[in-house]
Amino acid sequence: MKIRKEFQIFFVILVMLLVVSYYFDYQISEGLYNRSSLICRSIHVFAQLPAYLLMAFFSAGIFNSRSRDYSAYSMLSAAGGFLLTAVFGFLCGYVFLYNLGLYSITLIMAIDIGIFVCCYMVTKLICDHDALALRKASRLGLSSFALILFITLIGTAFFDRIPFRRLDGTVNVFEPWYLSGFSFEPTGFLNRSFPSITMALTADILLINLVPEFARRFRDRKTILSMISFSWILLVAISQLILGYSYLSDILIGLLIGCLSILLFSIIYYRKPKVNSSENLS
Repeated sequence: MKIRKEFQIFFVILVMLLVVSYYFDYQISEGLYNRSSLICRSIHVFAQLPAYLLMAFFSAGIFNSRSRDYSAYSMLSAAGGFLLTAVFGFLCGYVFLYNLGLYSITLIMAIDIGIFVCCYMVTKLICDHDALALRKASRLGLSSFALILFITLIGTAFFDRIPFRRLDGTVNVFEPWYLSGFSFEPTGFLNRSFPSITMALTADILLINLVPEFARRFRDRKTILSMISFSWILLVAISQLILGYSYLSDILIGLLIGCLSILLFSIIYYRKPKVNSSENLS
């Protein structure tokens, strides 16, 4: 799968910013910190929603694009797709209401059902035209999400790095990520900042660039989709810095984990088959 020019530029910028964060991680957070910023708090509420919405969509894609031969694989795809669509729909409702300081199981279930129905109907329409393309994109999306979640959860479980907003100058002090202590804590993602799970999951919005693969009307809108995904990543990254949830290095490593996971499975699922030279001659 050929990597478009804008994505190559994006990776170069990430590497350059990693060099900057090596020297100025603390100074950048100190200069930008404002935990009461209403705009940033609003962005933070929605930060992970695109990832969960996309995963709900791809899960419904797996469900609707399955073969109808009642084989074990087909039945497993149906059960897994159905269950994951419901789970990711639930997560959308839960995360959204939790960040707003609300909790209502009724509202969460209402959001879950609404997302489930919408994803089912849209993917059903797509499958009527190009089920194979949707299935391939859905596999890529769910596989990359699983890898991103696995790596970041392992990272936060072992890297004992305190986010800027929790520094107190005595017990909790700043440390570069590469000098952070190692102590296993399964729930580290709740109070540790390296790598940034929010930014790793935010990178999943890059998956909207797969839409033209199964929706022809978007094939002349690839640039617009890229601009939307990069803009959202930038907004979330800035909000994470300003609110003190992550340092610049946390954000960049999280993004690299997300981007490289997507790139890995893009190569796996969209690699071109090798053409036998003898077949060409014949």
